[in-house]
Amino acid sequence: MADSSMDIMATVDVHEVDNAWQQAVKEIGQRWDFKGKTAELEWNKAEKKVTITAADSMVLEAMLDIFKTKLAKRGINTKAMEHKSEEPAAGGAMRHIYTIIDGIPSDKAKEITKMIKAAKYKVQASIQGDVIRVTGKSRDVLQEIQQAVKDMDLPLPISFGNYK
Repeated sequence: MADSSMDIMATVDVHEVDNAWQQAVKEIGQRWDFKGKTAELEWNKAEKKVTITAADSMVLEAMLDIFKTKLAKRGINTKAMEHKSEEPAAGGAMRHIYTIIDGIPSDKAKEITKMIKAAKYKVQASIQGDVIRVTGKSRDVLQEIQQAVKDMDLPLPISFGNYK
């Protein structure tokens, strides 16, 4: 019997993030409680960066909640948003910057492969760029590894694919 394999990935559909951003901007513009206040949601598609500028923390949290809700409705894992920095903005407003994670960082990839090896699964796990390829004899073992990776509760939008 041929070996089975799968890829462990952390990918995000940037087009869906763009659609969620457009919906969130529309909703934020229609909110009566934001009228007359600083409430801006910016999306830089090239850098995969979201910037939220708000008059106060209540508005900022509400805007972040709106955007995360729109992401979730479009099938994007909200763990894909990583908080990078916060800084003051003009007029006493506050600005938070988030990046959209696309790919497994090398330190997290090493952590996942280390867990797979420590659990003594009879598989080979190799890091290939920002994807981890897991190869083994049984699909059942691959499914056990899937569950183990999910149980790690990493701050990444983990997905599995390329079953062979």
